[in-house]
Amino acid sequence: MRRPKVALAIASSVALFVAARGASAADMDITPERLFQQPNLPPGAAAAGWDCQGIPRMVSATQGLPAFLFPANATPNNYPCMPDNIAWANLMSELGMAIAPTAFHPARTTGFGGFTLAFEASFTHINADAVAGGIQYWHAGTRGPTDPNTGSYGPSNGSPDSLLQVYSLKARKGLPFGFEVTGVLGYVGNTSMWVGGADVRWALLEGYRTGILGYFPDISIGSGVRTLLGASTFYLTTVGIDGQVSKPLTLGDSAVLTPFLGAQRIIIFADSAAVDLTPGVDAYQQCGWQGNDAHGAPICKNTLPGGVPNDGDFNNTTTFARARIHRWRGMAGLDYRYEVLHLAGQFAMDLTEPGAENTNLGISGARQWTVSLEAGVSF
Repeated sequence: MRRPKVALAIASSVALFVAARGASAADMDITPERLFQQPNLPPGAAAAGWDCQGIPRMVSATQGLPAFLFPANATPNNYPCMPDNIAWANLMSELGMAIAPTAFHPARTTGFGGFTLAFEASFTHINADAVAGGIQYWHAGTRGPTDPNTGSYGPSNGSPDSLLQVYSLKARKGLPFGFEVTGVLGYVGNTSMWVGGADVRWALLEGYRTGILGYFPDISIGSGVRTLLGASTFYLTTVGIDGQVSKPLTLGDSAVLTPFLGAQRIIIFADSAAVDLTPGVDAYQQCGWQGNDAHGAPICKNTLPGGVPNDGDFNNTTTFARARIHRWRGMAGLDYRYEVLHLAGQFAMDLTEPGAENTNLGISGARQWTVSLEAGVSF
């Protein structure tokens, strides 16, 4: 009877994973190019509807500077867009928590030679309408739906998801001396981004049922890493270091119910690639690029009044400040196993405010929580 159950469980997990992947859109894809600050605009620019993204587009179209907007001798070089590093850090902090290793397991390992294959679904709350750095970073920092008439994306996401979904396939393998390793591959729902990673843990105390040690819970420590894949403008990796305690409770001959508790240290590494803060303007076309000089500066065929090269849009390609974010969260879960099948659920939440250790980055916002569900088979 076990083989049909195993086949059914594996088929169900794969089917759920494929079905969820097929439902993916791109509304929550990250758009860091929208996370910009306005410099001191020239008098009259804001009233005329121009911002730092629009000025290069205007100059590109007219090949001249409207005198009523700009003071004498000014060029677009005086008004570049600046990266909003506070909005960026808040976005990366909350996204990093969503992809962080869940440490979703009791303290007891699968045992030497044991193997578990499972499907995991995690749902992490984000501060979808919060403001940091002067902007709603989830509204500005995610792509949003397409216009049904033009097929293009709007200037912001009017209604970002309040939950980030991560669906993963996990394979856990027991090793000698109480060690266990895990491989993970998943994706972030409603995006084109994937998550890959691995875990390792060591059960210091597990499996004792008699004697004095039989009164003690199973205890394990571990670490995991998750990296976001499919984002070309930034790099996001999250490391988790955790400790777990659990105690299995036997129900009948074939069922085991295991409650578990844990705490986890989360470290988020967010780095920016080159980001064009004016994606609607082609800097090379605007410049009439003819190559670079000996110092690497662009040589432009197109000029502004006074013979100034029209190279201002090159200044709008920049990087965000790197962020190293530290957070704590606690976990509580319940695992139910019947023969080779198991079902589990876990709730995790910040133990401290997100900004507690990250005031230098301007991180704020309410505490985040994650609900995780899992179904799998163990051999």
